[in-house]
Amino acid sequence: MVFIVFIGGLLEYNSGKTTIAKDMVNFFENNSSMKVSPFKPLSGNNLFYHYEQVVENAARHEDFVSLDIIELLNETSNDIKATIANPVHKLNTQAIATRFYEEGSINTFYKKYQDSEALLQRFSFCDSEGKQKSTYIVNEPIYKNNKFWNDEKLTEPILKKANEIKLFKNDPEYYSLNSKYYADSIQTSFEYLKNSSDFIVIEGFNDSAHPAWCVRESNLILLLGPGSIFIYDPDVYFRAIDNYRAINRNQPSTTNEILKIASPKESLHLSIDAAERKETISKLANQIKDEIK
Repeated sequence: MVFIVFIGGLLEYNSGKTTIAKDMVNFFENNSSMKVSPFKPLSGNNLFYHYEQVVENAARHEDFVSLDIIELLNETSNDIKATIANPVHKLNTQAIATRFYEEGSINTFYKKYQDSEALLQRFSFCDSEGKQKSTYIVNEPIYKNNKFWNDEKLTEPILKKANEIKLFKNDPEYYSLNSKYYADSIQTSFEYLKNSSDFIVIEGFNDSAHPAWCVRESNLILLLGPGSIFIYDPDVYFRAIDNYRAINRNQPSTTNEILKIASPKESLHLSIDAAERKETISKLANQIKDEIK
């Protein structure tokens, strides 16, 4: 049976998920005979802020993939495709301030467009042999709108290779398409990994407590914040999620909400020193290794 660890973050950004996931993957890659697979169900990068890395990964993997999953795959000898390890990936973009003078003022512009916009999103579907098909959903109003940052020489060749392209014009259409493809994309990739792995490290998305249904198959839950790691038994963790959702039906369950209503079985200090941090993770990984035996 495959052993699964889910690593979630207590902050939207910079919780340390990727760092600890790398430590965990590296430990089992080098201290066990198990086939180790990282899994990042959902990810997002910004074409403007991460342009050079996006270009590099697109050239190497012939698709848009998470920067985090590339770091994790570099820690393992597993030759899994990046688009299987990361089945759903969204590419965001930014509005260009100098094109919005008609909005009234630069201050008005930044208040209105301070958040990034979804440019496109990939859903990859995997069969039992690891063969894939991809669907892209594309933000039609902004994709070729010169008021938003895009490099069509980069994005067009990727889209031309997609098996299917769907356009959306607004948030309701985006969420409708996301609901249509999201679960199947993640589940087909996860099932393939389960059948071809001994140990899976799932990295969460932002501060989501439950980014995908496959997380419910985890044997151990780790929630991370700067300098801290909280360890949960899965039954306690998922009971807390279900209780929270029963009361807050229209609210996404975040890791911080779970911390409020369910206590971890253990908490550990993570040092800022890399060697001390790795020692802490090695002790935890050894405990997991003993449990697997």
